[in-house]
Amino acid sequence: MIFLLLLMLIARVSGVDAQSDITKLSVTYEVHYQKVEEVAKREKDLMRLDIGEHSSQYVSVKLEFVSKHKDDIMAKRIKNPYAGYATLHDEVFKNTPNEGYMRFIHMPGWVSCREKMEGMFSWQLQDGDSIVCSYPCHKATATFRGRTWTVWYTLDLPYSDGPWKFCGLPGLVLYAYDSEDKFRFNCIGIEKGDGHEIKMKMPKSGFIETFMPERVAEIMMLECWDRSAHLSQITGMAARVTRMWDAQGNEVKISPQTRILYEKFPGINIKKKKTIKKKK
Repeated sequence: MIFLLLLMLIARVSGVDAQSDITKLSVTYEVHYQKVEEVAKREKDLMRLDIGEHSSQYVSVKLEFVSKHKDDIMAKRIKNPYAGYATLHDEVFKNTPNEGYMRFIHMPGWVSCREKMEGMFSWQLQDGDSIVCSYPCHKATATFRGRTWTVWYTLDLPYSDGPWKFCGLPGLVLYAYDSEDKFRFNCIGIEKGDGHEIKMKMPKSGFIETFMPERVAEIMMLECWDRSAHLSQITGMAARVTRMWDAQGNEVKISPQTRILYEKFPGINIKKKKTIKKKK
């Protein structure tokens, strides 16, 4: 969406979370992905997994910087050092604010789903070993919602966690990719946690509307296929997007594009839908 809209939405965030945890380990991943079917170019994101005693958060390094320096960026007093990175605007919170559950949030619009973590991935342990970020890793595979994933995890970091939604293995996932090569997660840095708090962000209203994963997929696809309908969806008001600009101030051509998602759901074909009615 429009960069200024993102800034305004970020500015409305306030931290409301009943559960408290602090970061023991921070893991940075460079995420390579193909965003839409019509453009073969791979983009890259920079995400950080903060792991605490009983919870974790997977957040955008770029959006975190924008949130802290939004006024200076809008006033053009400073430049964004992560300008070379695009972002999927996705965040994942595990075991917070509810133990045993995972919360996926896509921005803008606080598009969210909540799912039980137990048994989410049916991992198959495979032969093979590798080294990622100086850690010995083992191989595992799983088919999850239309994609087959191969991951490399390390027992030297015994956290049942990883980038995005990955969980359920006896060690931390450091490298992952899907069989179609649409998404790739590569750990590029591991640091001891600085003790900053882990908690899920909330809008000022203190309420996030929760959808089923299939519904989230529809809304995310609509974001690329029909910008006006998507803006109407997340604001609840009639809207029309006629012009857009990227973070560097360059105007972006608006045309329907077919978004590529981590998860595939049978029957979802946004090309046949001009609008999706807002949930009452």
